[in-house]
Amino acid sequence: MIGYLHAFLAQQAQQGPPLQPLPHPELPDPTLVKPSPEWWVYGAAGALVFILLALVIWLLLRPAKAKAPPMKKPWNDAMNRLRDIAVKSTQQPPTQTAADVSEALRLYFLERYKIPAPFRTTQELFVNGGVPATSIKLQKYAPLADLWDQLAFAPVPANHGEATALVQKAISHLEEDRS
Repeated sequence: MIGYLHAFLAQQAQQGPPLQPLPHPELPDPTLVKPSPEWWVYGAAGALVFILLALVIWLLLRPAKAKAPPMKKPWNDAMNRLRDIAVKSTQQPPTQTAADVSEALRLYFLERYKIPAPFRTTQELFVNGGVPATSIKLQKYAPLADLWDQLAFAPVPANHGEATALVQKAISHLEEDRS
């Protein structure tokens, strides 16, 4: 069988053109075909694009950060309240003016010194230890606290002039405490 194969190949070789050495000079150089990326590469690229797009949309549409509340300025707030009370004092009953001054001073103590003045009487604040004993600056307001107690529980001013004078007295006390 091998003999027949040799004979057949010899016959074929005699019939065709002589064999040329490889590579044939008329053929271009072979190019290598690069394999295409796997399907998961396309999937990963699509997922990455989707995630980035979702991130951009989330950053654009997320709610803004809450701004910090403005710093409290107890002295300014109390002074503004007292000035408003002074303006209104001629148009409202003197007893109302006295109660408003008392409330403004008590709120000032609460906001500035963190002493619960609106919820305690003068006795509770200055005698029973509501104000720290080391706070000499606050102890000087004990007479003013007596005044706001009187204003809150037994309104003193009898007419609009006295009510206006009361507001001016409270404003002058606040001016002393500005430092």
